[in-house]
Amino acid sequence: MLQELIIQDFAIIKKIDIQFFNGLTALTGETGAGKSIIMDALGLLLGNRGLSEYVRSGCQKALVQGLFTVEKNNQALVNKFCQKHGIDFSDQNLIIQRELQTNGRNICRINTQLVPVSILKQLGKYLVDISGQNQSQSLLDPSTHVHLLDEFGAEQIAQPLATYQSQYQIYHKLKKQLANLQNNQQQRAQQLDMLQFQVQEIQTAALQVNEEEKLIDEQKKLANFERIHSSLQKAYTYLAQNNTGIVEQVSDVLKAMQNISEYEDEYAQIAQEIESAYYDLQDSQERISQQLELQDYNPTRLDEIEQRLQLIHDLEKKYGNSVAEVIAFGEKAQQQLQQLQQEQQDPQQLQEKLHHQTQLLQKAAQQLSQNRHQTAKHLTQSIERQLKSMYMEKTTFEVRLTPQDYTEQGNEVVEFYLRTNPGEQLKPLAKVASGGELARIMLALKTELAQYQPVGTLVFDEIDTGVSGRVAQAIGEKMAQIAQHVQVLCITHLPQVAAVSDQQYLVKKEISRQHTVAAIANLNPQERVDVIAHMLEGTKVTAITRQHAQELLRLAHDN
Repeated sequence: MLQELIIQDFAIIKKIDIQFFNGLTALTGETGAGKSIIMDALGLLLGNRGLSEYVRSGCQKALVQGLFTVEKNNQALVNKFCQKHGIDFSDQNLIIQRELQTNGRNICRINTQLVPVSILKQLGKYLVDISGQNQSQSLLDPSTHVHLLDEFGAEQIAQPLATYQSQYQIYHKLKKQLANLQNNQQQRAQQLDMLQFQVQEIQTAALQVNEEEKLIDEQKKLANFERIHSSLQKAYTYLAQNNTGIVEQVSDVLKAMQNISEYEDEYAQIAQEIESAYYDLQDSQERISQQLELQDYNPTRLDEIEQRLQLIHDLEKKYGNSVAEVIAFGEKAQQQLQQLQQEQQDPQQLQEKLHHQTQLLQKAAQQLSQNRHQTAKHLTQSIERQLKSMYMEKTTFEVRLTPQDYTEQGNEVVEFYLRTNPGEQLKPLAKVASGGELARIMLALKTELAQYQPVGTLVFDEIDTGVSGRVAQAIGEKMAQIAQHVQVLCITHLPQVAAVSDQQYLVKKEISRQHTVAAIANLNPQERVDVIAHMLEGTKVTAITRQHAQELLRLAHDN
């Protein structure tokens, strides 16, 4: 519950410190006095949008701080949330602070821990529920009705809904896979064809690492065959020509030196060197002879090499800068091809899975529908009972469930129908309900949901607009009834509602140093009589009016 709200330099509020208590608290005051500003400030602590225009004129920043005590039935959820976000929650209290600056900057803290605004919004749903005229209007949107029905019947609906949604997720995924498969079959076929072509082209080439370098060497030899053959032939002739060949001449030189080697060591040394050269030349002559015998010009082989090199160059243009890169590309393409072939699903097989999942989903939907229909009956009875107590005894309320395609929320549309006068047809709520009727229906729902509320504070912001007399009295009593389960704060212009409150605050404007500021006062019993008398008759308060106010208060607190 909200224990304290401090507001400083916010709109026309200079500084106020409001203490709140259990039960029903009414905020009263003339239109424009600042009641809604207090609700705007509270909304900031719950993550609502903060505007720099909220900062009071002449100030640099506005500050709003709230002290919340978390109810026992909600402490586990809040504790888990705080642990997740590193927020201290050791004393079961939360001090939420938000600072707005004129430059647009927001500073948010929870128990002194800096947090983003989004965390305030997430935490706020565990603390406060605000119902205003806008939320009453939200009843006109049928899409909200299923959530209200499920909230009312949470004990019966939560588990079947969770089961259904789990089955729906699988069903939705299979439907999407089948649609994608059907839509992408042509694209997948094109990708398969491309990969198969690439793999086959590279595998057919049967490339070898370093093959290109060897072929280039062989190509050079064949392209220069005549030059190579001529040079080898010339070298062989110089070495081996009879009588005049270099080898024969060196042999003669060797013999000459050997004839005198015994006379001088130097001669012997020279003879040895010439002998070594002679054998080297003889070996070279033999090797050149062998090379000449191996020389065989084959123009067909040259064509083959050039064609092979052209193939390699073509593959390198497509798949890489070298043979090694082309081979690596082929291996990767082979892996992709295998993976794509493995992932390729048979549409028929997928349709069978979808058919089976549809049966499971249908079963879950039937259970959910059964529980919702039962809950709808209970909600109908409860709302009609509540409406009767608010003088709508001739009103018929009905929850209709109409079949539709499977969605995340089920396979039925939930919509509230209403008949305000006997003999008329039931019609959708949006077509028949007035503002006052919407407020009472919203209040009836809140009354029924109060004991299940996950929050500790309910706020009603002028939802009683457009009603008066005994209906206003009934609305006040209904709020008091809700306040037996949770703390209730209400902004009201109705004296009947103010009278049944446990605490009443008066918000009013004051002039301070030529500036308008909002002030708030917790009224004592006598002050409440005066204020309620003004609410009854306006500016002219008579003894009869005051007596009427006293009677309202007495009746409210005797009940």
